[in-house]
Amino acid sequence: MRDYDVILASGAEHLGLRFKQHGFNVYRSALNYDNKRMFPNGDLYVRIPRISRLSNRKVVVVQCCTGSGPAEEESYSTSDRLVELMLILNLLHNPVRVDQLNHKTYKADPVEPPRKVEVVLSFQPFALQDKAFKTGEAVSAKWALQLVAGACNKVWVINPHAPESLDWVENLQRRGLLEYIDITPRLIEFAGNQFGFDDYVVITPDEGGQERFDVAGFGKSRENSFSVELHGDLKVKGKNVVVIDDLTKSGGTLLKTADRLRKQEAKEIAFAVVHALPLIEEGEELLENLVKKIDGKIVASNTVKTDVFCVKNPELTYNVVDSLVKRL
Repeated sequence: MRDYDVILASGAEHLGLRFKQHGFNVYRSALNYDNKRMFPNGDLYVRIPRISRLSNRKVVVVQCCTGSGPAEEESYSTSDRLVELMLILNLLHNPVRVDQLNHKTYKADPVEPPRKVEVVLSFQPFALQDKAFKTGEAVSAKWALQLVAGACNKVWVINPHAPESLDWVENLQRRGLLEYIDITPRLIEFAGNQFGFDDYVVITPDEGGQERFDVAGFGKSRENSFSVELHGDLKVKGKNVVVIDDLTKSGGTLLKTADRLRKQEAKEIAFAVVHALPLIEEGEELLENLVKKIDGKIVASNTVKTDVFCVKNPELTYNVVDSLVKRL
């Protein structure tokens, strides 16, 4: 028996098969009487039917804290994902066994809780608002991680946007409540193997990636959420290149990176994306178009469930569970 059990919240259910292949007991929230997790008024339903099996065990709860994309059956916002996670954590702190005595009469008895509860966030909630950029702004990423950390023993986050240099991140880490998991080395290696690159250089599209991954990259200026321009030159002539990026939505920056690398006479170009995050409208179509335009030379992780990678192109998908089981 593994030394901990896994609960998959709604955003992470697609990871269940690989956890089982690694030998873990996997639990999910049951559905309500409409066979859903969302009631008609928008209330969330959470229930772990076999919760008594988790008594005195270490439990790891996995959630993807971003809104659901087109590949998912029910619609969730980031806030829904966070509330669902907090309900699961509250349930684990105060589990009960309920017996129905007769019509509308119930008896609830306490159940011994898990010995330890940790959380894995495959995608950080409110990722882009990790500090105040304007007077009066709420730092929602800080609030969310502090909230989750206060309800469990430890939070693990896969390649979050918030850098470790932020005071509030450093504070949580110093207290042993927060730890980051970096999957980029494995993802880059996965890309190189997938596309047969024996030798290659690694670059990133912009300055943020340069700081995050400590590799060379272009400069980037943004006109709005959908339009960017790249500038600068890199020593890529005649070389195979793996472009690492933390996040793509429509793939616009990656396509411009490919164009610029071709103009600078790179030999072969492949892309490795940590988080593929489809937009609500036409998100899967945009990702599918990206894969076609770069001739399938892209890999992504399954931190976020997408139809394009997780279902249609599993050979291009790095399974984050393989990294998680080595760290937790």
